[in-house]
Amino acid sequence: MARLKIPLALGLAAAAVLLWALREDLRLPWQRTYRFETEQPGCVAGIISENYGALGLPTGFISFYLAWGDGFPAAEIKAARAASSILALTWEPYLKSDPDRSLLGEIAAGGYDAYMRSMAAAIKAYRKPVLIRWGHEPNGDWYAWAGAKNSRDAGQYRLAWRRMAGIIRAEAGPKARLVFSVNGEDKPAEKWNRFENYYPGDEYTDAVGLDIYNWGDTQAWSAWSRPNLLLKDPYARALALAPDKPVFLTEVASCSSGGNKAEWVRRLFYRLQSRYTAVKGFMWFDYDKECDWRVSADPGAASVYSAGANSRHFTSDGAGLDWFFKKEKNGR
Repeated sequence: MARLKIPLALGLAAAAVLLWALREDLRLPWQRTYRFETEQPGCVAGIISENYGALGLPTGFISFYLAWGDGFPAAEIKAARAASSILALTWEPYLKSDPDRSLLGEIAAGGYDAYMRSMAAAIKAYRKPVLIRWGHEPNGDWYAWAGAKNSRDAGQYRLAWRRMAGIIRAEAGPKARLVFSVNGEDKPAEKWNRFENYYPGDEYTDAVGLDIYNWGDTQAWSAWSRPNLLLKDPYARALALAPDKPVFLTEVASCSSGGNKAEWVRRLFYRLQSRYTAVKGFMWFDYDKECDWRVSADPGAASVYSAGANSRHFTSDGAGLDWFFKKEKNGR
């Protein structure tokens, strides 16, 4: 039996080395440290507004929604007068004349290549950084491009995204970046509709976006929810899905009914700095829609936002993301 001691010792040593090498992967998702939780510290704070000229709050982003067929919003960008802000385009694949019709198959088959090329040319001519958020919230059940509206099939979305991404990558210039943006909660909450199923692949995306909302007590099914409760699960899933991509909160907001909105905003800043450090930018949805989501309309919340937007770890200057637009596309 003495002859077995050396091989056994060597085997145990090899196993120990292997376990050491894999120690990060053996941690539970919330115990791991991902690349962008430590790289490129800081977070750009911004607002999605209907009227940037009257906003009165600092913003590192200016954001516009485009239906399919819309042109590049040059006039709106000029009116925003936000020279240091990054342009974010939410590009929605639906026709205003027929909003319930799915275009995914036609886009994937090349039926809209000419339109996408014209948009790519306009983005290139802009010559400034642009975040492109195409077909957001596909894991919801409210848009024509959602899996729920397309035979419960996420594959159609992936194919359409790849077609779009191929054109943008080739023709929109070096300052265009693609953000895969999902709803923080899968609706319906079924296995086939998990947002991971819609992910088009690392080579077709540069970042993962999450849309996070606190509905307060405005709905029969809702209750006041702190930022940590809303962020914990989708954030962990986003990092597991794309560990080498930064995360953005592509829409985030809170109603006022049911709690303290100013405190909710304060907690958001605190959590992004202390726990959700892979989030490199967020855009507050400043609209009066399903409820009054606006931070600008609540003096207390507006004060907290203004102070937080240029506090430690945060900036309202789009230059805080210069590194993101200078690196090689697709996150490498």
